[in-house]
Amino acid sequence: MPKFRMRVIKYIPTKLYGFSRDDSGFEVFFHLAVFQPGPEIEPFPTSSCPDLTVDPPPPILGEPVDVESVVGEPGGKAPRADRVTRIITPRMIIGIVESFDTQRRYGFVMGSDNTSYHLHESEILDGRLPIAGRQVVFYPGIREGRPRACHVRVCR
Repeated sequence: MPKFRMRVIKYIPTKLYGFSRDDSGFEVFFHLAVFQPGPEIEPFPTSSCPDLTVDPPPPILGEPVDVESVVGEPGGKAPRADRVTRIITPRMIIGIVESFDTQRRYGFVMGSDNTSYHLHESEILDGRLPIAGRQVVFYPGIREGRPRACHVRVCR
């Protein structure tokens, strides 16, 4: 069974599917049902977000994955993966919202690792839009070579 080392380049939580790409540009479609998220992650205690789940998150933009059993027709739509496996256990970090434009639906978060992450509305869980100064927790990702806050939860 051929295996490809790729990176998640797109994941649409509302549709439960995404795409991964290897270094040569070969792109593969996958559905969340074939994603193997790995073991449970360690609890992440924080007083302002006491109800955090410790289940592994869905695919994170930029994370490396192993892709197996790619099927598809040449020249057609992107080939489909039958299995996508997470390689590295993701780590959640805390951040403070630097800005968020409700009209443009994006902003920035300063992570506890001193990195400024792009924050897009599509990555915010529970539909709670953040305001500047609010604490959030998220998984650090990468989109088009830039830091991106993924699976963001706005704290109280």
